Amino acid sequence: MARRRSSCITSLAFNQDQGCFTCCLTSGLRVYNIQPLVEKCHYSKEELGEVSLCEMIYRTNWLLVVKARRPCSLMLLDDQQRAFKAEVVFKSPIRALRARRDKVAVVLTSSIQVLALPSFQRVALLRTPSTVRPLCALTTNPDSPQLLAAPAHRKGSLQLLDITRAVIGSQSSSIPAVVGIHQTDLVCVTLSPNGSMVATASERGTIIRILDTSSKLVIHELRRGSDYADVYCLRFCPSNELICCVSDKGTLHVWGGREGNTYPHLFAAPATAAAGAGPGRTPRSMCAFIDERIAAVICEDGTFHKFTFSLEGSWHRSNYEYFLQVGDDDEFLQ
Repeated sequence: MARRRSSCITSLAFNQDQGCFTCCLTSGLRVYNIQPLVEKCHYSKEELGEVSLCEMIYRTNWLLVVKARRPCSLMLLDDQQRAFKAEVVFKSPIRALRARRDKVAVVLTSSIQVLALPSFQRVALLRTPSTVRPLCALTTNPDSPQLLAAPAHRKGSLQLLDITRAVIGSQSSSIPAVVGIHQTDLVCVTLSPNGSMVATASERGTIIRILDTSSKLVIHELRRGSDYADVYCLRFCPSNELICCVSDKGTLHVWGGREGNTYPHLFAAPATAAAGAGPGRTPRSMCAFIDERIAAVICEDGTFHKFTFSLEGSWHRSNYEYFLQVGDDDEFLQ
């Protein structure tokens, strides 16, 4: 029996509290709990077909789904009833999704539309360049300002839009603030849960910059490495005191234990099964914090990695599994 390569996985995404993740497949959809690693739900190809994108709304029964055969349609799936409850169709394919409990940001070819949940009424619109990666980030803390971050039209710049005062059915009443951060195009953007900071990485991938969203000033610079890298994921922990990063180098970096105006680098750990296997062979991956001392990485080769660490920089890999083998996985073996 041999494992197939990662071609069956189309995308992976953590939920907002970083305690679950969705796995979109050419043969359906799966949702996993992280601590412990167990399969929460399983949809076959006969039920959903090939799924290209999925966002889980915290730990609720709502799943936002985009099917490969219907790339312009966003569907709201009620997992409890295993039925679709709403659908909205756009004029261009959906390239990415980011959700919070009451809203979802839908990244299209040249714009981001923010919709209210569960009605799917549009509450904000942000124009974006069509030539860059489909990136956006939303604040998830319900008691914090509702910020949307996305690439601006000027190379290496970021735009921040406050959607707190958005007007139902029309464009947001606020104007986005545009800030130059990098010299090359952005490849990764994430907001801290409370919206006080936004972290970005560019095509070079050597430096991660953290911007204060109030002052619009860069307050931290984190060095990932000296070699150019394709940064796949950046993530703050819920307390904003830690930040992690994974890239095509196959390594998880964690910075934390903030000292004054710096985030000390805690450790860099091999975080994929293909780490060190050579250029172009490292699978895309996503990182998250299970808590203040545990980080997790999920990869498109079907592997799950859990790291336990200390603020002094010591770490060990406390778990390593093929998550596609959790549950009924005969279809992934040959």
